[in-house]
Amino acid sequence: MKKNVLIPIVIVSGMALLIIILKLSGVLWPFRILNDQVWNPIGSRLVFVRNSFNDQYAFLSSITNLNKENKDLRSQELELRQQLSSLKEVVRENDLLRTQLNFNARLNLDLVPARVVSVEPDNTRHFITIDRGNSSGIKKGQAVVSSGVLIGTVDEVSDFSSKIFLVNDPDFRIRAIGQDGRAQGIVRGQIGRGYVFEKVAQNETINQNEQVITAGSGLVPQGILIGAIETVNKADNAIFQSASLKPLVNLNSLELVFIVTGLRQ
Repeated sequence: MKKNVLIPIVIVSGMALLIIILKLSGVLWPFRILNDQVWNPIGSRLVFVRNSFNDQYAFLSSITNLNKENKDLRSQELELRQQLSSLKEVVRENDLLRTQLNFNARLNLDLVPARVVSVEPDNTRHFITIDRGNSSGIKKGQAVVSSGVLIGTVDEVSDFSSKIFLVNDPDFRIRAIGQDGRAQGIVRGQIGRGYVFEKVAQNETINQNEQVITAGSGLVPQGILIGAIETVNKADNAIFQSASLKPLVNLNSLELVFIVTGLRQ
């Protein structure tokens, strides 16, 4: 038993003694040079390559993550822009509806809202098409307003759409009254120049900035605002006087309009 234990100890001790003798005698020197000049540099280079690979992998991973984050941020930005755009449209529609409600409270009219689906201006005629027709109770000759201001009358009606004759069309005519002096006349459209309040008797008084309203005729009730007097044209030897009217709504950017279908009882 003791012999078996001593054998490994003797072997290990012998090997250690042999290594010491070889080292002292210089026999191991070539192996030491090989280790220092070959294996150690190779090992260092391998470690460098491994670290460089890890760094490159980490860099590429960070680029991939940044690209993903960038796409996510762009998607979020687009979504926020869409929400903001929708919110602006809601606010704008609410403002238009609020204006119409104030206008309706003053005149007590039945109004049908409609969206403008097409605009058909050319050098001589001015029309728009709306998405309401016979099915919504729309009739030819009814007044059409935007923000409480007359913008035209219904000219043609089909089941689900109507054509609106705009107030600035050169063939447009409607009876009107100066709101302050009660001067009566006709509002007529002009090509590229808005509209004019004409056929006003010379003895009537009309003033700059005075508002002109509908006089009430056919299906158009009295009291709807048309425009404001900009300049008065009066000649001593003429039978009538006239005035150019300043439009109070932009007829080139209509989106939501209201058809006056009657008076509330």
